Order: sequence, then structure tokens, then C-alpha cells
Amino acid sequence: MIITCPESSCRAENDARQERCLRCETPLRGYVKLLNHHHRLFNQGLACARRDEYAQARDAFAAVVAWCPRDIEARNALAMACFALRDWQAARLQWQKALELAPNDAIARQGLECIPEVEKRTAKFAGKTIVRAVRHLTHAHNTSRDQRKKR
Repeated sequence: MIITCPESSCRAENDARQERCLRCETPLRGYVKLLNHHHRLFNQGLACARRDEYAQARDAFAAVVAWCPRDIEARNALAMACFALRDWQAARLQWQKALELAPNDAIARQGLECIPEVEKRTAKFAGKTIVRAVRHLTHAHNTSRDQRKKR
């Protein structure tokens, strides 16, 4: 992977494995870690969600969305974590934003379609419906992409 030196007066291209910029000697290791941090956060969120730690998953996905607001997969994952926490408004908001960015996104569309049904059934069936809906949405997300490329 090639990265551009972050020093504005240099901007030389360097191999991402370099410790320092070849032209200006600016340290690059921390910069590369920073560039890849959102991938680590996303993977952390997935790991938390798989352990049913939805609050921690939500926080990790929210950080990714703050870092990369156009990341549809992170936004869908954030919405699913909110959904699992029964925060219908937050889930709806994230799926609506995902559809604004990607109008044909099937996960966001399915998620939005589930919310009214789950809201109606929640009082009647308590947590059973939520668990089934989360499993359905998680399966849809996992089939679209299991895990981000680790760097």
C-alpha cells in the first residue's frame, strides 16, 4: 500500500511499511495506524455484536460513522445495534441516512420495513420478536460482508 506523506510541504509517496518518509523524514507509522483505525473499530463492533454486547457494538459503529459518514456498512451495523437495543428512532434514523447515501441498499430497506412491525409486536410478544428480527438482519448483513479487510 502506498501512502502520501502527511506533511503538507512534502506529500511524497511512500510504502506504508516505511517508518519515516523517504523525502522529509516525517514519522509514518502512527499516521498509517490512524488511517486504518476505522477498520479496527468496525471489527471491534462486529465482535461485540456477535457476543450480544450491543451497547458496545453501537459505540464502536457510531465511532466509525463519525469517522467515515459515507460508510454504508458501518451505518447499517450501527442501525442494527440500535435495533437490538430497542432504540427504534436511532435505528430508523441510521437506515434513512443509509438510503439517502445508497437508495438501493437492501439491508437499510429491510431494516426500515421491520421497525413498524416490531414496534407493534413488541408489546404483544416482548423480546422474542426482537431476537428473531435481529437474527434476520444480522444474517442479511453477514451474507453481504463478513468482516472488513484487516490491515
